[in-house]
Amino acid sequence: MDYRIGKIVWVGLVLLLIAIGISEGSEEIIYKITVLGNVKVEEGVIRGAVKSRERGPFSADQVREDLRAIFHLGYFSDVQVDIKATPKGREIIFIVMEKPSIKEILITGNQKVKLDDIKEKVTLTTRSILNLEKVKENSEQIRRLYFSKGYYGVKVEHKIDYLETNEVVVTFQIEEGVKGHIKKIVFKGNKRIKSSELKKIMQTKQRNIFSIITKTGILDEDILKNDIQIITAYYIDNGYLDVKILEPRIDLQDPKRIQIEIEIGEGSQYRIGDIDFKGDVLTTKEDLFRTIKVKRNDIYSTSAIRRDIHTLTEKFSNQGYANVEVSPLTATDAQNLLVHLTFEIEKKRQVSFEKIQVVGNTKTRDKVIRRELQVAEGELYSATGLSKSRDRLKRTGFFKEVELTTSRGSTEEKTNLEVKVEEAPTGALSLGIGYSSIENVIGQAFISDRNLFGLGYHGLLKFRLGSETSDLRFSFTDPYFLGYNFAGGIDLYHENREFDTYSYRISGGDLRFGKELTETLRADILYKLEKIKVSDVTADASRYIKEQEGKRLTSALSFTLSMDTRNDFYNPTKGGRHSLYIQNAGGILGGDNYFVKGVADTSWFFPLPLKMVLNLRGRVGWIEPYGGRKLPIYEKFYVGGLNTVRGFEYGMAGPYDENKEPLGSEKMVSFQSELIFPLASEIGLKAAIFWDVGKGFDRFKDITPLKTGAGAGIRWFSPFGPIHIDLGINLNPKPGEKRRVFDFTFGTIY
Repeated sequence: MDYRIGKIVWVGLVLLLIAIGISEGSEEIIYKITVLGNVKVEEGVIRGAVKSRERGPFSADQVREDLRAIFHLGYFSDVQVDIKATPKGREIIFIVMEKPSIKEILITGNQKVKLDDIKEKVTLTTRSILNLEKVKENSEQIRRLYFSKGYYGVKVEHKIDYLETNEVVVTFQIEEGVKGHIKKIVFKGNKRIKSSELKKIMQTKQRNIFSIITKTGILDEDILKNDIQIITAYYIDNGYLDVKILEPRIDLQDPKRIQIEIEIGEGSQYRIGDIDFKGDVLTTKEDLFRTIKVKRNDIYSTSAIRRDIHTLTEKFSNQGYANVEVSPLTATDAQNLLVHLTFEIEKKRQVSFEKIQVVGNTKTRDKVIRRELQVAEGELYSATGLSKSRDRLKRTGFFKEVELTTSRGSTEEKTNLEVKVEEAPTGALSLGIGYSSIENVIGQAFISDRNLFGLGYHGLLKFRLGSETSDLRFSFTDPYFLGYNFAGGIDLYHENREFDTYSYRISGGDLRFGKELTETLRADILYKLEKIKVSDVTADASRYIKEQEGKRLTSALSFTLSMDTRNDFYNPTKGGRHSLYIQNAGGILGGDNYFVKGVADTSWFFPLPLKMVLNLRGRVGWIEPYGGRKLPIYEKFYVGGLNTVRGFEYGMAGPYDENKEPLGSEKMVSFQSELIFPLASEIGLKAAIFWDVGKGFDRFKDITPLKTGAGAGIRWFSPFGPIHIDLGINLNPKPGEKRRVFDFTFGTIY
């Protein structure tokens, strides 16, 4: 019995092992994967989409996934699979039918837009596989190109011609239509904010008389979408948190005159409710309340809150908390139309500067850069100090770029500062010819360097020769004289000037010292000593000029207080420059000429819409002899010309003798108003219209009538140097005065 049982168990075990073997053998492997039908598409691209692998297990579900993956590559119109059983395993055969490739891309119907401009928008390429979605996208890109150029009635259709070679020709057929512009932008639903105010903040503009110059009045749908976001942000910034702005309706029924309608649901205006501070107050809440500008019951404004966040961040960082975080927490009370505001402050650790490293300077000495820094190693971190340091380095004119970056120091309480500079060319050698309507052809040569020897010295050697003037000048300035924080300089010069009835020659020099009192205010003092000779006086010269003949010595001391808040030295659009100049000659200083002279100058720049700038300039001056001495003619004021009253020749808006020779004046006043607007911004070409009034006079009772001139001009920073052209018209010419004067200067900064 036991024998039988053992035999049965043995047979059962054998059968079980056979069953297990059969079961394991039933998991077939993939012997081979084959791809058929591809001609232009690389086989590797197809195999890259297949997850089934040769010598790997066969799975019908995975093969179905591979089939879908190949089709989704987008290169095939049909994909099939054939699975064969072989003694070595399954063979999977993927059979693909390629979509046609693009043999040629044609563009027809374009006459008003260049073919090259259209081709830049077409992303389809020949020999690529046809993709209908990309064809549609390219049609839309061509349509947008035409829209950007004002052709709003344009129609762009695509046609696909199939060839027997499994290739296609794609043709974009363009019907351009007429060129149009935005005639009107209409707002609906805006009751609290005027339409004119909304139009100012939009980039999309209606056509106006300046559109030919400014290129406004063109519809760009992407820009219009961005304008909707700008308007929404503007409403929120004015407290309208629930504002809703619908998608603009564009009326293209008349493509020549487009009308855009924007509907606005303003909602209610919210105001600031409770204001509080949370977290690291550091000082007292009362101190922080004095720091911020938003107040309870103010209209809610995101920009005002951002400014206060910046102010608070700067306040903390100026005390060394470089990583302070200030977060505005808001809670809206819709019932009372209030937004309660809490500034959450996390000051983190106090940080000090560990190492300051200067990089990028190949010419400029380290000390020249470091002396402009308003922070120092070992001092607490200061955001204001870093900002001022960057501004001061930029203002030197030695560098194209200045970048200040901080990094973690040896501990969390220390930070390293890297001052990275990119040096700008500071030296200049010029040989050339200029022109001035006053002095005709001028030959000039100069060599200068604003960063001499890399030590920050300013050096200039200049020679100028015109038909009526010759000038030789040497100048040297050390902005940190003997290492101290004030400037020292010297000028040596020799000048000849010829007039119709006389000429004079000046040889002399001066010593200068100056100091910045604040970021925008500076004071300068100058002592000059010069020898003057008036000669070549003709027989028909006036008695006054004859009295000037001979040699004289001038010893004078002057003081200048100036303020400069312009945002750009060459092309200012806002800010101003103002100065007060006082000079005394003779007296305890000695010399032959005794006089006191004063000049006050002011110039203001105001930005206007359409990138226009209004410049208002005023100047008053007086000079008075003392000690029984006569006033030298070359020290007087000569009113008329580019810098005073245009429409008059040099000095002819003041006293002149019977020979029409300017005599100069003891007093002067001038006011210039100028509206500057761009003609071609890409090349820096601008135009100006102006109105000037002023006069040179000796007695206050002679101040009226004032001389007035008006006209137009061109301003161009050309590749050959600045060009300034003005045609001034004398608005009330007297006998002997010219009705119009043409002023032209080239090669000098205006």
